[in-house]
Amino acid sequence: MMMMMMKKMRTAARFRSQLWSLKMPSLCHRSFAAISTYKAVIFYMYGVLIPSPVKLATVFEQQNGVPLGTLGKAIRTGGEVNAWKRFMRGEIGAEEFVEAFGRQCSEIAGCPVPIGSFLSDLTSGPMTRPLPVMMEAILCARSRGLKTAVLSNNFLQLNGDPFLPLDHSLFDVIVESCREGLSKPDPRIYHLCLNRLGVSAHEAVFLDDLELNVKAAAQLGMHAIKVGDLAVSVKELEGVLGIPLSGFVPGPGSAPWATKLPMDQLTQYLRKTLHLSDKDPVAVQQLSPSQSNALYHLTTGGRHLLLRKQQKTSRAMETEYRLLKSLSRSGIPVPEIIDLCEDPSVLGAPFLLMEFCLGRMFSDPSLPGLTPGDRRALYQAMQHTLCQIHCLDTRAVGLEDYNEPVDYMGLQVQWWTQQYRDSETLPIPSMERLIQWLPLHLPKHQRTTLIHGSFRLENLVFHPEKPEVVAVMDWGRSRLGDPLTDLTFSCMAHYLPQDNPLLTGISDRGLVQLGIPTVEEVMRQYCSSMGLEEGITEWNFYMAFHLFCLAASHQGESKSTIAGTRT
Repeated sequence: MMMMMMKKMRTAARFRSQLWSLKMPSLCHRSFAAISTYKAVIFYMYGVLIPSPVKLATVFEQQNGVPLGTLGKAIRTGGEVNAWKRFMRGEIGAEEFVEAFGRQCSEIAGCPVPIGSFLSDLTSGPMTRPLPVMMEAILCARSRGLKTAVLSNNFLQLNGDPFLPLDHSLFDVIVESCREGLSKPDPRIYHLCLNRLGVSAHEAVFLDDLELNVKAAAQLGMHAIKVGDLAVSVKELEGVLGIPLSGFVPGPGSAPWATKLPMDQLTQYLRKTLHLSDKDPVAVQQLSPSQSNALYHLTTGGRHLLLRKQQKTSRAMETEYRLLKSLSRSGIPVPEIIDLCEDPSVLGAPFLLMEFCLGRMFSDPSLPGLTPGDRRALYQAMQHTLCQIHCLDTRAVGLEDYNEPVDYMGLQVQWWTQQYRDSETLPIPSMERLIQWLPLHLPKHQRTTLIHGSFRLENLVFHPEKPEVVAVMDWGRSRLGDPLTDLTFSCMAHYLPQDNPLLTGISDRGLVQLGIPTVEEVMRQYCSSMGLEEGITEWNFYMAFHLFCLAASHQGESKSTIAGTRT
């Protein structure tokens, strides 16, 4: 059952992690060359910043009974006047493109090809989600003073806007073929981008996933990198620039994100709460683009602060505030809470203010750039911290009434099943079988402890140099419940491939060579630390449950996308 669910996840749920959390760099014992003379990095969008449409085209052809390679052949034939290239240069609109390109593809395939459906897929779902590895690289590059740009062959949507699902504030220059009437590999569009950046070709690095575009950039004098494996390409870029690109350290020198906070009200609140002088300026960086869980890094009066604003009720925020206050006395590493502000006149919603935890955070569970020994030590520190949470005496810190410990897993299965039913579009047999299977295989014996609710590598801040967790972040889903949900969720990456966009996996990465503990080793360490002599006999239930939750979440996204298309 679990293997069927994993297959479903790989094939039908190629969706991105919307978990854009703050990522810190690895300050391990790596050496980089002196800062290079490059001044700018230019990125192609498709296959570099967002998923490649090549895989999407293959899936589309398979699902619609179209001979494989039809779309690629249509793109390559007809020279500069074919429908695809005219669409990329903005010479025809979306409706005309669908008709012309559809006719061309149908002639090649010998059967009707629904290009309108492909264009819809090209502008929705996974294609709208930036790739976290490259987003981190951009943040790191900008934090070192490098300019960044997008240079992309792109098209205009039906509403007349280009398809650009990126945060524009991350780029100094954006050059799109549909705006300029030029497309790569025409050298004129490269020069246009360089001129707007104010750099020469020899001062720029260019990344693209197509060989002909890479060659064109190299011929102009740019250092060109052909992107295949994202992690490998980022490491190559690290070597060229001479700086680490595996994470982002926020600080006064970092490039700011666009912020929409009412600065007058925020400044007044901070001065009153922190007893600052009127001369202390307040600098703000938005660390996450999410509006429902917005994170901001504040610097003022020589202090680094973290502000988290959520679309929560005041009661929910107050509960989390109380939890973190209690945990600060427990020995569990959590951010130091400064204040809970429930006054809507400040930011329009309740928010938590806490001390900023300087250290390392990782988005890629394969921990690129570290030695096998360092990787193993960090994963062991992660499990040690999880055991600390699950061993907490809630009565000793005043959390015995945190919430009512009832049939936790039974209620979770019911809740997620209802979430799936509410967003169901078409029957999915494997999901139906899981809906029947899960209630019949609930764990017979559930322990009750404090649980984090979203315990994974990227929610941990590690010491800058030691394999030690200095803060556990994002306690919004914490409650009293079954601790094995935390443990098994922390191992989700072990069951997912590297290119899974929602939760980056390591199932295909060779754990022994990387030095990362296997699931069996994690289980043994946890059972030994927690005194579970009987082991964990229902591991497969928990993994099937988590995969079911991921699929249900994706179903909700799919329904929202469909609803948005129809409105």
